[in-house]
Amino acid sequence: MTLSVGLIGAGGIGKTHATNIEAHPDATLRAVCDLERDRAESVVEATGSEAAVYTDYRDALSEVALDAVYITIPPQSRVDVIRDVAAAGAAIFCEKPLATTLEDGREIVDIVSEAEIPFMMGFCLRFATPLQDLRSLVADGAVGDPICLFSTRRGWGVPDGDNWRTNPEQACGITIESTSHNIDLLRWLGGDIETAGGATTNVTHPELEAFDDTMVAHVTFENGAIGTILNSWTAHVETFRHGVIGTEGTAVVSGDGWWQLDRLEYARGAESTMTEYDDAVATAMGYQGETDAFLESVAAGTVPPVGLEDGLRALEVSHDILE
Repeated sequence: MTLSVGLIGAGGIGKTHATNIEAHPDATLRAVCDLERDRAESVVEATGSEAAVYTDYRDALSEVALDAVYITIPPQSRVDVIRDVAAAGAAIFCEKPLATTLEDGREIVDIVSEAEIPFMMGFCLRFATPLQDLRSLVADGAVGDPICLFSTRRGWGVPDGDNWRTNPEQACGITIESTSHNIDLLRWLGGDIETAGGATTNVTHPELEAFDDTMVAHVTFENGAIGTILNSWTAHVETFRHGVIGTEGTAVVSGDGWWQLDRLEYARGAESTMTEYDDAVATAMGYQGETDAFLESVAAGTVPPVGLEDGLRALEVSHDILE
């Protein structure tokens, strides 16, 4: 069975997903939708796809029998789109964050739950090989019981120019947007988060009230562990680092690039190991893996591995940090 897949939103992340859909042996991209036709056409051309191009996604839903739809438009614009895709009966892959407001996030949960369609949240870090290796160490008890978890991504990544994040009508900062990755990662490693707080700054776009470019957070987990998150779009030294300190040992995945994880360090008493990853693994960030997992779950009729609750909990924790 070859799955027919549609894409709504042909920006940078949309192009990444389109490429990975076309790389899957049992899926084909049948429709690419974007308000700007040129952008949709560029995705079709870049992927070598034969997908039809639409400027109104509703035309694609009515004209093409789609098994699954990827939604990669800005998060402020998704509620009606998700409602229409759900009504069409297609499985949904939704890029993070689920939404920007809790009201929209909860409405999306209600829409999808009522439609009873497969839904997967786009938290790609769960599918990055170095982080899967980290989780295996934690799950196997190699660090003992988690005491403290930490996650940080710092570099120069201030959105400027034609970017929805700094559009006054769509402004969304680092705590809701990028930090959703860190929140989900900590939940995946350490269980659900019970409380969260933090602080943010906005030095690059002070005219945007809803924008922040650097954040720190402290969290507590239901199992008693604690955690920290530190993210910045304004750092001039790049760091990507995640780890777990446990009662018996410590494991840390890190890289010196903005989006790179090239080593896993583990120590337990006098025992220590270092696993190094080649560039292809270190920079892959799990995008192909999450597409494969989603499409395989749709084909098999199983529940996707990252769901509605994961998206909503990340959004709720983001708002707790901002309060």
